[in-house]
Amino acid sequence: MVAFGFIALSLGALAIVFGSRLAGVAALSAVAVFLWSVVRSRRSSTPPALEETPETARQSVDQPSLAPSIRVPSTIEAGPLLKALQTQAESRALDAVAAHLWLVDPTSATARLVASVGTMRPADKPIPLDDPVIGHAARDACARLGEVARMRTHDSETTVWRFAVPLERAGDVGGVLALDVLGDSAPSTASLQEVLTPFLPNASACLAVHVARQEVADAEAVLAIAREMSRLLDPDDVISTALDKAMSLVGASTGSVMLLDEQQGVLRIARAIGLPTSAIESTLQPGEGIAGWVFATKQPLLIEDLPERPGRALRHGVKSAVCVPLADGDDVLGVLNLGTKSFLARLTESHLKTVEIIGRQTAIALRNAQVAERTRELYFQSLTALVRALETKDPQAQGGTERVLEHALAIAREMGMSGDELDAIHVAALLHDLGMIASGADLRSIDRTLTTVERGLLKAHPRIAAEILAGLPALSDAVPIVYHHHERYDGSGYLEGLAGESIPAGARVLAVADAFVAMTSDRPYRPAMTPAQALAELRDKAGTQFDPEAVAALERVLRGRQERAPERGAR
Repeated sequence: MVAFGFIALSLGALAIVFGSRLAGVAALSAVAVFLWSVVRSRRSSTPPALEETPETARQSVDQPSLAPSIRVPSTIEAGPLLKALQTQAESRALDAVAAHLWLVDPTSATARLVASVGTMRPADKPIPLDDPVIGHAARDACARLGEVARMRTHDSETTVWRFAVPLERAGDVGGVLALDVLGDSAPSTASLQEVLTPFLPNASACLAVHVARQEVADAEAVLAIAREMSRLLDPDDVISTALDKAMSLVGASTGSVMLLDEQQGVLRIARAIGLPTSAIESTLQPGEGIAGWVFATKQPLLIEDLPERPGRALRHGVKSAVCVPLADGDDVLGVLNLGTKSFLARLTESHLKTVEIIGRQTAIALRNAQVAERTRELYFQSLTALVRALETKDPQAQGGTERVLEHALAIAREMGMSGDELDAIHVAALLHDLGMIASGADLRSIDRTLTTVERGLLKAHPRIAAEILAGLPALSDAVPIVYHHHERYDGSGYLEGLAGESIPAGARVLAVADAFVAMTSDRPYRPAMTPAQALAELRDKAGTQFDPEAVAALERVLRGRQERAPERGAR
């Protein structure tokens, strides 16, 4: 009956995630009522067999109990249930210092703490099934009493005794209910059994609810990750999001995403957290090492270290890890690695399945982002080709637009811009002088005083270009940058006379880049300035004509290029 209840509870949980949330809640409520009816009907169930040990052999279990009846609260919440168990034990003159509930994980051969109460609660660390008390009760399905600790003071000594009782399995869910008591000698197993037995049905229901809730939480988290990654169009953003979310979901302390370098035929770390530089810079051949094996076989892997294994430092302190392929259909793009340093068996088969789903989602999102990135590159290459074709009308202008683009993007990145803002600057830098070309002549190359009409056309070219771009929705983000790129920081520019921060940031960046390229280019009426001379001119007019922050960013960019440049004669 409990197995049926657990299955129904899981179905209700999945209904919340994948179907109607209201219907799922109704299903969970109905199942909770069902579980409680099962709990009440099994209050008189037969207690688990108690294995005879030296401790139990010395005790008489035939004497009737004169203590009041055990009261079990109407709850399947672990905390209140364990607190009630401890209280009932104390009412039987047992010095109970802890009550705890454990879930058995067969794949890792461990029992895992679900909840505990008391002043001497056990550590939240998996217990192997060869443990003499908790592990023995889980493995052999019989109650077990054992000594777990001795405590001494100057004039007294006492012992912590642990009594563990197995819970009947509900589907794949199995567990152990345990009580820790203090005593100079072993407590009566009959009294312990009498206290714990009425709590067993509720405890089994607690485990079933715990597992179902965890599955719901994991499913909701995985769906949230999938939704977030589906909106990302930058491969780096996909990789960062996948790694951060996966590590958070399983509580990992180290993680990395390795992608295949198709040119070199090796796996390289694209992003890592918690790993030393030497590990990040290393590469693997497909089939080499754990990650290489996962990549080559397309099989996920759960790895657990062994305490006696030599050379454990090779794993950088990681004791438990999962490695899954980033698989998109038949193709494998790389691997996702997660590790924990806390204790052995920290990660389970459940974690592996969850991370494997994230790996598939990451592969799909990464493939989509790569397609979007290639489309984006083709888009900008097409714009660049168009600008080059237009520049053929003026030989002196050839290459100038691409230099403006280079400097504008460098300044923008130095100022911390990215994403859509950077793309808008990219478009604006390529097409900012489209209005000049549309006027029929490049007025910047005329070696004489401009006429009134020509001066009007010169000042109108940002408006002409903006109107052309406004008719193309895909280029609309660049319109404000193009329209305002001749504004001055002190408000004396055109077209609107904007000043300071009211000028779009992209336009302030473009103004500096455009001016720098113009000053360092030959004109019919003057030779080109050196970069140092042009930079000095920009600094002199920072705060009046140009944004001081953008000028400072350009200076840092140019200084960085000089520092990276090889010395003369260097090979």
